[in-house]
Amino acid sequence: MQVISIDQAMELTQCLFIDTRSPSEYEQGHIPGAINVPLLEDAERAVVGTLYKQCGQEQAKQKGLEFVSGKLVDMVRKIADCRAGAPDAKLIVYCWRGGMRSKSVVTVLELMGIAGSQLAGGYKAYRRYVQDRLAEYPLQPTIVVLCGSTGVGKTSLLQLLSARQVPVIDLEQLANHRGSAFGQVGLGRPATAQNFDARLLLLLERFNREPFIVVECESKRVGNVYLPERLCEGMRTGRRILTRAGIDTRVRRLIAEYTDVLQPQDPQIIKSITALTKRLGKKKVADLLRQYEDGRLAEFTRTLLTDYYDPLYGYETASPDNFDLIVDVEDLERAATEIHQYITGLKRG
Repeated sequence: MQVISIDQAMELTQCLFIDTRSPSEYEQGHIPGAINVPLLEDAERAVVGTLYKQCGQEQAKQKGLEFVSGKLVDMVRKIADCRAGAPDAKLIVYCWRGGMRSKSVVTVLELMGIAGSQLAGGYKAYRRYVQDRLAEYPLQPTIVVLCGSTGVGKTSLLQLLSARQVPVIDLEQLANHRGSAFGQVGLGRPATAQNFDARLLLLLERFNREPFIVVECESKRVGNVYLPERLCEGMRTGRRILTRAGIDTRVRRLIAEYTDVLQPQDPQIIKSITALTKRLGKKKVADLLRQYEDGRLAEFTRTLLTDYYDPLYGYETASPDNFDLIVDVEDLERAATEIHQYITGLKRG
């Protein structure tokens, strides 16, 4: 049976990763692009784990074999179908630590004439690789940071720039969090640290030979995840662009962004408003709750901007001397063109 190290696997240009762990393990963190073909479902894995603790390895292995025996034909068929869709890619199978789950699958594949390799150390080795790589990442591009008050449209600008083939990393999209007090509203579950780090590293590797990478200004923490120090350092020392728009435009854009989730009595929104009590005081929070519950969304949004977000971030009173470029973003397309031209000029320089 062939075994491949994580360093060797990361050097390959075409890989087909098969993750044999349970669905919940896969969801918590996996190699980007890996296909989950679980040897054990979550409930089955729990049973095997309990038997291992209470009765020992042999009974646990026996029960695992009972669970797996009826699945092997379907598993092999699924992996073979994946293989047919990527005939030139190296097939690499992994589990948590490079143990029995991945080994047994590779062995069965070999018996069926399908060549595959087991990833030494499994997902645990990959996770360590990602953490080590990010901690000492040799960041080469200049980081261009889009700054600006809440609601000016920085995320829309990133999308417009990306459509123009500008290297962009949308950190909030990777984190599945908008990076603010209401950042998780309407987005479902935030990204895990494992998946955020893996996807971020993938983009850094993709863009590391580019002259510039454009990001939105963020603190070190975005929702539940943290930016690596090397990227934070690049953001601190990079180019800073201040984006500006009037408050009416900002209110309109925020309502449009949240329109599908700004439903009356949403417990997530009420919780987010209530969490502002320490900063705004009970009276102001009570006013915000009334505005929200009465459906006065424009008034609610404007109050949040003027009383909470703008004082918090300070862009409305920031000195122009702190930025390399100031862009009016009332017209997002025109603003994207201006930023693109600025970046292109820096590239020539």
